[in-house]
Amino acid sequence: MSDLKQLTMLQLVVVFISSMIGIGIILMPRDLAKTVDSQDLWLSIIFGAIAVSVVSCIYVALAVRYPGLTFFEMTTTIMGKIIGYVFNFLFAAYSLIVAAYILRVTAGIIKNYLLDTTPLYVVVGTFLLVSMYLIYNGAGDIVRFFQLYFPIMLVMFIVLCLLSIKNLDINNVRPILQNNIWATISGAKITFFSFLGMELLLIFAKLIKKKKTKHLLVTMWTSIGLTALIYVVFHIISIGVLGVEELKEITFPTIEMAKSIEFQGFFFERFELIFIFGWLTTAFTSFTAYMYALTLGLKNMFTPSRWFLPIAGALIFALTLFPEGLTEVFHYSTYIQLISVAAIVVLPALLLIVSLIRGNTYAT
Repeated sequence: MSDLKQLTMLQLVVVFISSMIGIGIILMPRDLAKTVDSQDLWLSIIFGAIAVSVVSCIYVALAVRYPGLTFFEMTTTIMGKIIGYVFNFLFAAYSLIVAAYILRVTAGIIKNYLLDTTPLYVVVGTFLLVSMYLIYNGAGDIVRFFQLYFPIMLVMFIVLCLLSIKNLDINNVRPILQNNIWATISGAKITFFSFLGMELLLIFAKLIKKKKTKHLLVTMWTSIGLTALIYVVFHIISIGVLGVEELKEITFPTIEMAKSIEFQGFFFERFELIFIFGWLTTAFTSFTAYMYALTLGLKNMFTPSRWFLPIAGALIFALTLFPEGLTEVFHYSTYIQLISVAAIVVLPALLLIVSLIRGNTYAT
């Protein structure tokens, strides 16, 4: 691990938001439009954020009871070596699948909008190598990179929102709560998974000192709240610009919204390219966080070796290239959601329950 010994609360907020906002901001509008089929689909994001906030209490409770330990160390402390190994394997597999999914969707967008003649394996391999270089020196460099590019990401999103307002049709956004409220709540099963990344608290917990854990719950809820705010604003503008019916048909609505922005007489007319370059940073940070989790899992399950990072890269590379196209990738999304529930809800909940029953804690 690099020379960063402790995370501040601000750094944690940056890490959580950078991990959560990735491909979800690109894919979620279409999925929500198909499921909720209403102008107020953005309310589903709020319900999803509430559900995520409840689940995050499990992570905070574990981090408070076992300060200075990662998920992979908590499992063996709570469940014993054999069952703990099974838990670690499942969480590492989850990290592998999510990382590969993020990378495949990102590579597909790069191919569609930027490098249409470049082979997919070149795009994927380049992305992987840059991430591996960042991970090589440990969590410290990852956090500093997140801090460096977080303002750029934020500015890009704000600029897109401001420039899109002039194309917004307020009639596309109204009325609110026209449908049954349960239809809107049902959309939370989609929005919940757009907050994936909050479970990485259990990965970066190594850098959280015991005296800081009393602020963890506020930090988590602040991160989730800010992420939800960004999602809500984007979805309201997307609905206002494109309309619900068009959202259902467009694969990447947020990028198409950026394409609708025009600068007449300006030397650069394709704003979506600027947006994609900015968004790629968010996809990269989200992917890197999960690749780091996978690498950390391999190190904890097996004898420490310098080869675990290349092994993690090779596993992700192979799994990323397995689907033939984005249609097949989206087909697997339902299975990924089921795996995610098992990894980020069931496993941590079991750890906390057993820990409470046994009454064991860990003191640094």
